[in-house]
Amino acid sequence: MVSLALGWVAYRMPFARPVATAHGGLEHRAGAILWLDGPDGVRGLGEVAPLPHLAERELPRALALLEALRGEVERGECAVEALLAGWRDWTPAGRALRAALETALLEARARRAGLPLARWLSEEARAAVPVNAIVTARSVAAAVGEARAAMAAGFRAVKLKVGGTETEAAEVERVAAVRAAVGPEVRLRLDANGAWTAERAIRLLQRLASEEIELVEQPVPADDLEGLARVRRRAPVPVAADEAVTGPEAARRILKLEAADALVLKPPVTGGIALAREIAELAAERGCAVIVTSAFEAGVGLAAALHLAASLPGPLPACGLATAGVLATTLVDEPLLPSRGDLHLPVRPGLGVTLDMAALECWCREREER
Repeated sequence: MVSLALGWVAYRMPFARPVATAHGGLEHRAGAILWLDGPDGVRGLGEVAPLPHLAERELPRALALLEALRGEVERGECAVEALLAGWRDWTPAGRALRAALETALLEARARRAGLPLARWLSEEARAAVPVNAIVTARSVAAAVGEARAAMAAGFRAVKLKVGGTETEAAEVERVAAVRAAVGPEVRLRLDANGAWTAERAIRLLQRLASEEIELVEQPVPADDLEGLARVRRRAPVPVAADEAVTGPEAARRILKLEAADALVLKPPVTGGIALAREIAELAAERGCAVIVTSAFEAGVGLAAALHLAASLPGPLPACGLATAGVLATTLVDEPLLPSRGDLHLPVRPGLGVTLDMAALECWCREREER
């Protein structure tokens, strides 16, 4: 049986600028880069990246599970395939680890085929993906400044993090100020990260109807699907499910309830690229849009999300993948930076990125390499 060599490095690094979300301010990103080395010298990379506000708790769990699975993983690619097919740990840690192992396996296969991963997944893969800017600053003045910078950089869509203000009036003021700053031609989205109750979301979105909001992501907690459906029925703004999209079964429940106009796909949350693509197919059958978004991963995870987005058929809304500049470093030699509102795929085989070993060594939290 062909064997694999498994290695990984855990990292913890600061954000390049303050990132405020409904879960609180994010100061550091914790995750891990893993690799699978085949006997033919081909390496596949993956990134273990639980959601940032969960990472400090979930990453140690994911790495403990990875160590427990080392023997099975190192038996070879067929063993990894079987492991992924029979995956049992669907906790946030388990889903993030599954995504990383699958990414490494898929990258190795795309590299052997001499194709970028997106082209390996789909012959019709696009060469570039439209992306939205992200505005997180809490103060009105700072949020307006970030929005104007996004306009100057050529973005055609802006996503504003909401849910962190004390009053509804302050929330409305901040959204209105950003809309005024970007003007009517730029699409404006809101992302509440589950911060509102259904009733508050409905009130706020009714008050914001004149601001021409393209959609609101996860206005209510992820486990409140009935509330999400209620917001969609009563609010004058399209609704996207984000943190609630934890896999195909969760997507089926959301679609059955008609609780969302769009589903947000994050490989570390869905459990990997293949499951995200399955969710996209389910959504297409119901006329529901999909948006691929990063979880503020470093360069390996961001590249995986980009290839996923590029591989999806049909029209693609602007995706939340313009996040490389938010981190102190992306741990790769080729940062995936947008140009005039588009993110172009690397042209090299696989993910198309190379680890920046000096940066990885600088930010490593603990090293496991055997």
